[in-house]
Amino acid sequence: MNIKTICNENLSSQHNSNQLRLVRSEPPALPDAETARVAVIGLGYVGLPLICGFSKNSRSIGFDVNKEKVNELSNGIDHTGEVTAAELLSADAMFTTDPAELEQADVIVVCVPTPVNARNQPDYSALLSASRMIGQNMKKGSVVVFESTVDPGTTEERCLPIIEEVSGFRESVDFYLGYSPERINPGDPTRKLTDIKKIVAGTTPYVTEFLVDLYSRVVEAGLFPAANIKVAEAAKILENTQRDVNIALMNQMMTLYDKMGIRATDVIAAASSKWNFHHYRPGLVGGHCIAVDPYYLIDAGRRHGLPMDLIVAARATNEATPYFMVEKLEEMFEQNQTSIQNKRILVLGRTFKEDCPDTRNSKTFKMMDYLWTRGAEVFNFDPIAEDDHFEGGRGTTFIGDPLDAGEFDAIIVTLSHSVFYEQFDLPTLESLTKRKAPLIDMRGMFDCEAVEDHFNYWRP
Repeated sequence: MNIKTICNENLSSQHNSNQLRLVRSEPPALPDAETARVAVIGLGYVGLPLICGFSKNSRSIGFDVNKEKVNELSNGIDHTGEVTAAELLSADAMFTTDPAELEQADVIVVCVPTPVNARNQPDYSALLSASRMIGQNMKKGSVVVFESTVDPGTTEERCLPIIEEVSGFRESVDFYLGYSPERINPGDPTRKLTDIKKIVAGTTPYVTEFLVDLYSRVVEAGLFPAANIKVAEAAKILENTQRDVNIALMNQMMTLYDKMGIRATDVIAAASSKWNFHHYRPGLVGGHCIAVDPYYLIDAGRRHGLPMDLIVAARATNEATPYFMVEKLEEMFEQNQTSIQNKRILVLGRTFKEDCPDTRNSKTFKMMDYLWTRGAEVFNFDPIAEDDHFEGGRGTTFIGDPLDAGEFDAIIVTLSHSVFYEQFDLPTLESLTKRKAPLIDMRGMFDCEAVEDHFNYWRP
């Protein structure tokens, strides 16, 4: 049975008392996956690599509401660091803030953020706004693919009705719908878009097959056709929630082992000698994925009458880690017969992960806010951070060079940026403080015997 037969069977219907058959035209053919023109809505860490990849076969269209970003991208400037200036300038792509340009696309891919609000509830506003815009500007026969991370059912139950209502089109009659969750790993040069296996799913097997062929243009690691869109949505959100839960276990063990006088990282190293131990390390869990996505599952559980206790507990544990670090610093000052009050604290790092300029939802800001409320004078140095929005740090002074900012009473290293290895050896770090000043080193950058000659040193 071919796609024409199946679609005609599915679309035939009867209505009114006379049982008249509703006559519909044949659904438009799917685009040619090899040459389809792709438009991407949202030009961040996810959207930019897609633009560059898809432009190799046909001219792609990049849409974003941020005019400054669009102008920068048109001139080869990418602040995310995910693509190079050469890649941007050589891409056969148009960057625009005009949604009418979407009508030129055969495929429209949605890569907008799905954050949570101040009450940690899902914020679908950007996603639903994109759906309305698509409905207003798509052409007949388009394939709409969502990549934004959502809880299962969102694509078909929230986004699709808006597209249909605004456009007057019907899915599988006038256009097609799919989902392919993004798996970009920001700041990781070893795992780019091409290197990460991609999940795809459509409303029918034929759309799924089309998405396999489409994404094969940009993904070399292979494609995984999911059973349906809900499964694909659930898979992505499970990936990040699993990491959140596992890191929470390490963070909880960090607090326990610290009370016992042993290091969590030493315990993890020993446990890792067994083949089936999963290696996770304690630390601050921030960003726009791992620290956000579990709340979508918590909200979904609430709607289905399930408390999701494990996920809730994991989130609470990871959200408490910044407070543990400040309390640990207070304890270290007490060991030196002093207090944190009025102390000059240098914090190295403020992005949410290593070698990534993104500061969104970075828990370092939460830690610095807490330091400030405890009476400390807080200074932060992070030469790669892109501070394009407010995340916190109300009482923090951002400095351009710690060597020019005077002497500090303590240092907290939150991240092991590559640039930190280049800028700070142990003697340089020692020059910033007096002897026996507290040094909290969350990544073990300076873990050696000599470090304890100068610092009151702690690492997890």
